Amino acid sequence: MKKQLELFEETEENTNGSVSSSTEKRIEDVEWCFQFFNNDPVIFAWSDENSEPTPLTLQIQPIEGQCLNFQQNGMEFSIFPRQIGEATKLEREKYKENE
Repeated sequence: MKKQLELFEETEENTNGSVSSSTEKRIEDVEWCFQFFNNDPVIFAWSDENSEPTPLTLQIQPIEGQCLNFQQNGMEFSIFPRQIGEATKLEREKYKENE
């Protein structure tokens, strides 16, 4: 996963190849959003009123055709599995050697 995160532009929050989160302050009535660039956030899930909010878990099985898509203003962001390619196999081997 670290290698995949390096594909994104380095920022002060993402200099170690990890995703950072803001300070931990529990949200009691929550909505989950996705956002492209500085566009308006799009709400895709929320907690039930007057109930304890539960964590959002996204799971995509390694099965052909499985995917998670987010769309906004004609842009689409997809997360999906696919058969590993030869270039990735080589990169994986290099990564193992450097551990």
